[in-house]
Amino acid sequence: MITGDSGNGMTHCTIGAMIITDQILHRQNPWEDLYDPSRISLRAMPTYLKENFNVAAQYPDWIITKSAHSLEEIPRGEGRVFRDGSQLVAAYKNELGVCHTVSAVCPHLGGIVSWNWSEKSWDCTCQGSRFDGQRRVIEGPALRDLEIIEYVEPAVVAERVSPLENSLKTGHFNPA
Repeated sequence: MITGDSGNGMTHCTIGAMIITDQILHRQNPWEDLYDPSRISLRAMPTYLKENFNVAAQYPDWIITKSAHSLEEIPRGEGRVFRDGSQLVAAYKNELGVCHTVSAVCPHLGGIVSWNWSEKSWDCTCQGSRFDGQRRVIEGPALRDLEIIEYVEPAVVAERVSPLENSLKTGHFNPA
């Protein structure tokens, strides 16, 4: 299996197939040392460290408390990520004003998505997956959509009062 081609799949897969063929036939290949997965190059160390620190920098979103927004405060056509207890919620309000709430956790490697206002998508800055406002994968490496969350705002729950409870609070009974 040949993976991790960084956008050079046609070239790397061709060279990889040649190297694998030569290895099976016990022949020497001129590119074998260059593409050896266990090679060590000190020149590549700064790039390697930079890329891995960038990935690690995406995970503090799990512990950083995000301010909770009211779904009503989200403008139409926009999205917000906020914390609801221990879960991170990604909420998108479509042009009709309907909110779609999903888990803000990317199903690929667990990075936290953020709203890309110019592309109108949820983007995972950890590995580059992208999802539309309703949660569907636009671009991988994620293979699964964001998980749906049935989110109900605490303020909305507090307003759901039975007619009997309402009459006890106000002193007026309205059975409607």
